[in-house]
Amino acid sequence: MDQISKKIKMIENIKKIINLNNLDGYLVPKNDEYFTEYSKTSYLKSVSKFSGSAGFALILKNKNYLFVDGRYTLQAKKQSGKKFIIFEIPYIWPKNIFKNLNIGFDPNLFTYKILKLYFEDSCNLISITKRLLKKNKTNFLKKNFFYTLEKSIVGETARSKISRTTKLLKKK
Repeated sequence: MDQISKKIKMIENIKKIINLNNLDGYLVPKNDEYFTEYSKTSYLKSVSKFSGSAGFALILKNKNYLFVDGRYTLQAKKQSGKKFIIFEIPYIWPKNIFKNLNIGFDPNLFTYKILKLYFEDSCNLISITKRLLKKNKTNFLKKNFFYTLEKSIVGETARSKISRTTKLLKKK
């Protein structure tokens, strides 16, 4: 299945969740359940094709919204613009636009503080524990206690960091 088909399937799944739970919309974060910024799982990219490190989507019955900070507005328009209305945070939040909607969210992916920042008391937030993405059959965290991130993400290889740390410890 190609990326466009996966994205369409993901949005269809969200719309099913919206309809089954009598919601007006569903909130999709960038982070995973460990609140990892550079996670192997990106719910937001799966839904919107947006690959930036910060943002969230609000999928409503008839429209899709993507909220990103100023670093990513051009990237968001390029990657997601045809299917999403893009808003720049912190200038525009869902609380500034939407009132009295029933919005679903996965409680494992959001903190109370973040939801309060996004919505204050403008909408009814409803906890839905249905997982949007199925986990990989091989959970790398259970098999390996340590794992490395790409050099392009962290700026240095694991081997280089270990070598540098070892030298530092030997000096002391």
